[in-house]
Amino acid sequence: MMTEMKGITGTVVFESSALNRDQSVGNITTLKKLSIGSDLFAFLSRPWITHKLFSTLTEIYPESWKPGELTSSKGVIQHRLIDVQDRELRVFQDIVRSAELDAFGYMSTAAKQKKKKGTDGQQEESDTEKPSSSTLSRKAAVSLTKAIALYPWRGDMAFYANHSFVNRANSSQTRASGTVETPNPYSREEDYNLFKYSFTIDLTRLGRDVWILDSATLKSLSGKLRDLEEEVSDAGGKVTLDDKTGSLVFELSKEKRKERVMQILNVIKNGLLAQCAGENYGIVPAFMAVAALKTAIPLFHSDIYFDKASGKLSFSSILETIRENGYILRDNGKPLAFLAGKDSLHGLGERLGMESWEAMCSSIEGRI
Repeated sequence: MMTEMKGITGTVVFESSALNRDQSVGNITTLKKLSIGSDLFAFLSRPWITHKLFSTLTEIYPESWKPGELTSSKGVIQHRLIDVQDRELRVFQDIVRSAELDAFGYMSTAAKQKKKKGTDGQQEESDTEKPSSSTLSRKAAVSLTKAIALYPWRGDMAFYANHSFVNRANSSQTRASGTVETPNPYSREEDYNLFKYSFTIDLTRLGRDVWILDSATLKSLSGKLRDLEEEVSDAGGKVTLDDKTGSLVFELSKEKRKERVMQILNVIKNGLLAQCAGENYGIVPAFMAVAALKTAIPLFHSDIYFDKASGKLSFSSILETIRENGYILRDNGKPLAFLAGKDSLHGLGERLGMESWEAMCSSIEGRI
């Protein structure tokens, strides 16, 4: 019997400058930094990496990955899930119709119509009162870590100024007016490094979502349930009303679920779009380790690190993890894992797992 695949993990090493900056101090643009032991390491934040993944998905697969509709509640920007339109509650988006919600989760206040008493003592809908709300939330099915530099930051800093603009401003016409512009200097902390981040895809969560709603909200939505069922079905899924638990259950079709997983894996493998202040390095893997798992956990994240004693990077424990970790699925004894990268970088020599990315993807697709 084939063991169920409940998760996929991967760890990526890429070469880049520190593109995700911290808050400036005076005229110094600083790096985001972590202290580990006695060393400082630059890092790129988890929200920034997640944004680059989603932006790349919308660029490469525009029909499948569209930015979800947003709204504002009490000054907080959030996804628009349930809201009032033309005095009726309506479901605007869900994990079937929005791949973004399915993969990266959400927290949103779902609107509920307030009532007020009419002149006859009966409850009637208010035209003036704003709707009250309850909270709907979903943990991300696709999780990423910070991208942390592998070599320590050594305090590099560079001095810059806008000389090109000054030269243009101080043209002969400007000089004739007696005005002479001077440069606006600034400094930037710099770091060119190898960075590491890990991702996990929770297959027990991807493609399924449950909304627990109060009875009044369910009653308000029930009249529109047929329309919602048709819209969700057209998007490649289904929605059912569970009267016992008072919930709406959304489920993505097997084919759409498989499509989303493979699209995520392919853009991570081929590279993410990433630039800052005109510097476009992208996030292109120089090394990548991917595995199919019995649960969603970043197995390889601690296997790649800076060995302070030798002053070099260490990749060697990855092979031990692939050989011995019981979470990694196996097909006829062969681990469902894939390693790719320059030998000069990782120096592993031995290769375990699948021979090619295509073989790895085929094995994953067959188990979704």
